This record gives sequence, structure tokens and C-alpha cells, in this order.
Amino acid sequence: MFKLKKKVNSVSVIISVFAIAFCFLAGNVYAQMPQQPQQQEVRTDFTDEELEKFVTAAQEVMAIQQQTSQQVHESIEEEGLTVQEFQQMFQAMQDPQTEFEATAEEEQAFDNAMQKVSEIQQGADERSMQAVEDAGLSYQEYEEIMTAYQQSPEVQQRVNELMQ
Repeated sequence: MFKLKKKVNSVSVIISVFAIAFCFLAGNVYAQMPQQPQQQEVRTDFTDEELEKFVTAAQEVMAIQQQTSQQVHESIEEEGLTVQEFQQMFQAMQDPQTEFEATAEEEQAFDNAMQKVSEIQQGADERSMQAVEDAGLSYQEYEEIMTAYQQSPEVQQRVNELMQ
């Protein structure tokens, strides 16, 4: 058995891929963007048209993310790992204090799965960005509305009503 260790530069890529691949709130577009501090005031005076575009984009991004999650699970299992094993190996890579014993075959399966996950996520990122643009919003506008949705009960209520 071998102790699982990888290069530091690949860890940040893997952390990003894994976090994004399992993010369901607003999809990978939101997951990758920097967050504004909670105490900062956010714009809440969005027009109905802007919020409708946001809802359209968010629903498409969520559908893409659900599909991506399914593909990620399948690609992990195709490599002979369970999602739990993959997560444990991933966690061992994030935290140098965590030890996880893996055979050479398991390490290779993990590497193969990470490659597939990265490719799946890259495609999902591109489709999500396109969905936002197709809905008539820029990335910045989508981000601004998403932040308001998270921080403003008023915006959240308006968006939720439009989603029904």
C-alpha cells in the first residue's frame, strides 16, 4: 500500500474541480466567483425583466449542474471507486495531516477519475456561462443578482415567485 501524495500545484486544481462538481446552489458559475462580504450593501432594485432573465439562467445552470453531478458520479464509478472512496482520497490530498492508504491501482483510478471530472467540469463551466449569456445577462449581472438573492429577502421572494 502507498500513502496518497500529490504535487501541491495539482491540489488547487483538484480542490476547485471537486468543490464545483458538487455545488448545487446556483451551479458552477456561482461556485467559482468571489463572494462579496455580507455586510456590504447590495443592489435590490432589479427590474422584473432582469429577474426573469436571472431565473431563466439559474434554472438552466442548475440543470447543467445536476447533469454534471451525475456524470461525475458515473466517471468515478467507471474507474472502480465509490464516491465515498474518491472523497476520502480527495480529502487526504487537501489536508497533509490526513493519511489515506491506497494501492497503486487505487491511486491510478483516482488520477483517472480526476482527469475525467476535470474535463466534465470544464464542459459544464462553458455551458453554464453560455446559458447565462443566452438568457441575456452578463456574468457580472448574474453575479450581482445572485448576491442580492442570497442577501436580500425581498429579492429572494421576487425570484422565488418567478420560479413558480
